[in-house]
Amino acid sequence: MTISSSIRQQERIVNSELARLLRERCNLDAQAEVIIDGRQPDVLVMHPNHGPIIIETEFEPARSVNDDALAKLGLKVYGTPTLVTFAVTLPQELKFIRQQHLFDRVATSMLQWQAWHADATSEQRASGGYQDLCDQIRHVVTRSDDLERAVSVLEGGAQTAAATLHFSPGSVSQIARVFDRDPSDEVINMAALMVINAMVFHDRLSGLSPEIPPSPKNLHTSNLSRDLLNAWIQVLKKDYWPIFRSAYDVLFAMPPDDGHRFASECRSTADVLQTMSSTSRHDLAGQVFNRLVAHRKFLATFYTSVPAATLLAGLALDPRLYPDIDWSDLNSIRDFVVLDPACGTGTLLMSAYHRITQNHRVSRSVSARPSSDALHKTLIENTIHGADVVDAGIHLTASTLAAMAPSVTFEQMNLHVMPLDDDDVDGPRLGSLDWLESDQLKSMFSGAGEQVGALEGLTSTTVQRPKPNLVIANPPYTRHESDSGKGERRTRVFGHKNIAVGTKLSRKLSSMLSSTPASQSTGLASAFFVLADRLLENDGRLAFVLPATSMSGTSWSQIRRKLTHQYEVECVVSSHDPNYPNMSFDTNIAEVLLVARKVQNGQGKSNRGRFINLSRRPSSETEALALTSAIRQSLQMPVLSVDQPPVGGTPLMLGNDKWGEVVEAPLGHSPWIGSRWGDASCAQYAYSLFKGIVWDASAQLNVARLPIKELSIIADISPHHRQIKGGGGVFEAYQGWDSRVQHPALWHHSAKIHQGMVAKPNASLYPKPGKDHVQIWKNAGTIHVTHAVRYTSQRTAAAITYEPVLGVNTWFTLNLVQKDEETTLRYQIALVLWFNSTLGLLCHASHASRSQLGRGIGNRTMLRTLPTLDVRELADWQLEAAEKLFSDLIDVQFEPFYKCAVDVNRIRLDERLVREVLGLDDDAIHSVAHIRSLLANEPSIYGNKGPELP
Repeated sequence: MTISSSIRQQERIVNSELARLLRERCNLDAQAEVIIDGRQPDVLVMHPNHGPIIIETEFEPARSVNDDALAKLGLKVYGTPTLVTFAVTLPQELKFIRQQHLFDRVATSMLQWQAWHADATSEQRASGGYQDLCDQIRHVVTRSDDLERAVSVLEGGAQTAAATLHFSPGSVSQIARVFDRDPSDEVINMAALMVINAMVFHDRLSGLSPEIPPSPKNLHTSNLSRDLLNAWIQVLKKDYWPIFRSAYDVLFAMPPDDGHRFASECRSTADVLQTMSSTSRHDLAGQVFNRLVAHRKFLATFYTSVPAATLLAGLALDPRLYPDIDWSDLNSIRDFVVLDPACGTGTLLMSAYHRITQNHRVSRSVSARPSSDALHKTLIENTIHGADVVDAGIHLTASTLAAMAPSVTFEQMNLHVMPLDDDDVDGPRLGSLDWLESDQLKSMFSGAGEQVGALEGLTSTTVQRPKPNLVIANPPYTRHESDSGKGERRTRVFGHKNIAVGTKLSRKLSSMLSSTPASQSTGLASAFFVLADRLLENDGRLAFVLPATSMSGTSWSQIRRKLTHQYEVECVVSSHDPNYPNMSFDTNIAEVLLVARKVQNGQGKSNRGRFINLSRRPSSETEALALTSAIRQSLQMPVLSVDQPPVGGTPLMLGNDKWGEVVEAPLGHSPWIGSRWGDASCAQYAYSLFKGIVWDASAQLNVARLPIKELSIIADISPHHRQIKGGGGVFEAYQGWDSRVQHPALWHHSAKIHQGMVAKPNASLYPKPGKDHVQIWKNAGTIHVTHAVRYTSQRTAAAITYEPVLGVNTWFTLNLVQKDEETTLRYQIALVLWFNSTLGLLCHASHASRSQLGRGIGNRTMLRTLPTLDVRELADWQLEAAEKLFSDLIDVQFEPFYKCAVDVNRIRLDERLVREVLGLDDDAIHSVAHIRSLLANEPSIYGNKGPELP
């Protein structure tokens, strides 16, 4: 309730209420209007690890607030300089709120802020409520360069420690047995990382608990490794098995001299890390693990970046999504289970931990809230569950989670190494995927079947199938076709050194997935989706990092169908950042973040989803927090949709900067076009074109209706190349061709050769003895289309040959329903013109998978459902015009597709196709020109080349 505008609140009164909010609901040490050496910060926050943080506030329009914040940098509080300040803009309406209502109004107000650092650099301007400001205060204090220095120290220290064993093959072999791996540099690197990590955690633990013996630090004694082993026996009696067990086994495996040298180098590195503030960062050891350990690539275990994990957990654990959960009540949190069945180094679980902690902090006043130690114990013992096949990952997950409150002891951690192996007792085991068919699984704290230096006590346990409220995961993407080797292909799918074991594991997985919507051609990712679906009950959520191909790939169609009919798709976040399309480390594969809620029998479903298409991927935790807040706000408001005129999406703003667009789109088993384009106008034009509608450039008029059908209705598509050549085919294939060859072929798409709409055979097919090649050869024809287009280099998507040939590999041959030979040729000509036009490119690119920048990937099934101009419905005069146009352009060479907006020949093709063949007017020509510019400005089209615009 407001009062007369002549009575206003002073800024200092609002500051007092803001400090009270941060103090009571965020558990921050915050004071307002204190005086320090004659200067008066608006709000002072004393961070327990990083010293003073000053908040300067000002009512809108806040023209001087940034200068005020900059001026407070360096101000010493209790002798410690202020290295971070916040410039916060307060909404004008707070001036007119009665003081008795002011606390509640500040608690619900939208604030804007910018963080400044001692070097006068700033974080991204952000907006949100006080909870979001609290999040940024907690996370902004560690700069990325500090983290990078710590990563370098840890990485170098692990490698130096590993180098002490280069001339000790016996020790290397024994350590390899601990991890059940072949001896290698990566195994010793991993061992060093785990020992250093255990030392750092031991130092923190012993400093907080008198029951924990101090970590030995005497580098000059010849018994350092022995002293560590004795100390860790005592620690293990208290628990902490996932943290210290493997580290103990590593040192136990070595003779005393090797152990001393190895432990001494690890100790030196641990001591350096203890002096660095970044040691507390949960992604520190994980980043080094990513760099040092190469074997993860066999499983395609690309670990989630911290900003992506922060964003995904923030969206999946938005308290507004859980109206029945009281986040202030530990009993409620105790019953809330978060599971990552492929947790890697625990980044997603740690982000979930932070988000639940934040939900708890802001749920009600601190006086009515249990201690943070009790919350930590609840989260570790009851809420957070993780599993992985890599024992080092579980070690790092356990240590980073426990390090959040090292002094708190607990009876159990729900973190488990699930064996990926085959033995005489249990048979093939597929890690957590075995929960698909078993209620109970064996968990081991080491991946070794026989423990090296095993202590008396718990070595394995039986784990019940969990009942999670949230499954959050970045599952492995490995698929059968991911390796070109034949003998190694199955074993590489599961990262196992034994080919026979890999084959057994693959067969078991095939059997487990046989009646599910998962497809092994998608790799293990869809298998983990099926696992999550099996574990979740109604109203449970999944939050996955998935390859962008999941949004459009034909192998994912049944997963998309299940999501459409049995889930409410709450948001899909895609990165269209030309430099960073991924959400994981060490991969350039485009990825998306998916959050969806399981619903009972599809009740109340909209069959629509919200798609957030980022033009810039967050590069830091603070940016991710700001982005989380902005996306949460957008999900509460109406937004523009794909199935409306092409006006673009609703802008996603952080402060005054546009970070992307939000658009709503219908779902189904066909490609989810809502995530395909950075500019929603492309999706809107494509969605309309699929229905035969062309809008004008101003998005006000429907300027054309075209006959659009799926390609399989218009033409028969030749068989997959595996049926034509190779081990399963009826032909042997050889590159190279001359006129004497009876069965010519078109093999591979060459940007240097295929520059126009006419192609020549470039390969030869020879029938295999005893194989019926006649039926396959009947698919030969003179029009050929590619299922995969590299937009940055390829110039054509379809071509005509002067004689019948058979397309193989990237080419498929089309055969149209024949009326007569002349009409069929005209159909083919019109179809080739369409495929190579901008409208054809829009259809193909919108339907293909966006796995990498500058590429559109598909397969035969994708081509079958590709929306295409139905040339059979063209009149004779249109077919004659198409023939004339083709004749005029027969010798023309096109530029690569990404240059479509400036390619004079592509423009010429578009204009004449629209006017002379389709019979449309200048409005349609202007519309196609606008589409060309939109496509040329899309990172997924121009890739690493940069846009080529008029």
